[in-house]
Amino acid sequence: MIGTAAATVAVASACSHSPGGTAATPTEHAYANSLIISLQDARRIANFEGLQPYSYADRHDPPRETVGNPPAPCRAVGATDLTFAGGWKEYRSVAYAGSTDDLRPGGIAPINEVTNAVVVYPDAAAAHGALNQLHATLDQCVSLHHTAYDFALNKPDTATLKLGSDGWIHLYTVKSAVLVSVGVLGIEPTEQIANTVLQTVTDRIK
Repeated sequence: MIGTAAATVAVASACSHSPGGTAATPTEHAYANSLIISLQDARRIANFEGLQPYSYADRHDPPRETVGNPPAPCRAVGATDLTFAGGWKEYRSVAYAGSTDDLRPGGIAPINEVTNAVVVYPDAAAAHGALNQLHATLDQCVSLHHTAYDFALNKPDTATLKLGSDGWIHLYTVKSAVLVSVGVLGIEPTEQIANTVLQTVTDRIK
């Protein structure tokens, strides 16, 4: 059973995005583009051929809009303009999603999604500062005990943040001057898939 926090993420994807092709990448985002996972990567890692790209999520700047009316610090969950501190040099995000034949009560097909964003900062200090700022903001969100954001927040090491609830996980990590965001919703084993995506991206960082 996917928890409320995961359902909130799913609603954001379902309401804001529509499947489609990927947009052209400006040359000034070439490094960030070289780090992001491809559709083929996502399908292989998740072992789910039904994944398709969402054109809305194929971006070179973080979205400012939100679904619903979340408390201010909770807007940082996922990948929005509040998630990543300003001053970055390059930004790239993608999302791949699909549904299965395993209908829930009411005939609703569950959403399965893999998301990835990479944000390149001027240096490692700026990237770590962005992660620390995100940690503080997410702590504020957790402290509100909002029913739509009932996730657990952990910091496995000094360079990584982990958010999770039933059927959903989001990881943020810093390597060198890059802040990497990975989310997996509804595809099991959720944490293993997220960790493999994260490792795939960080292995590409120079």
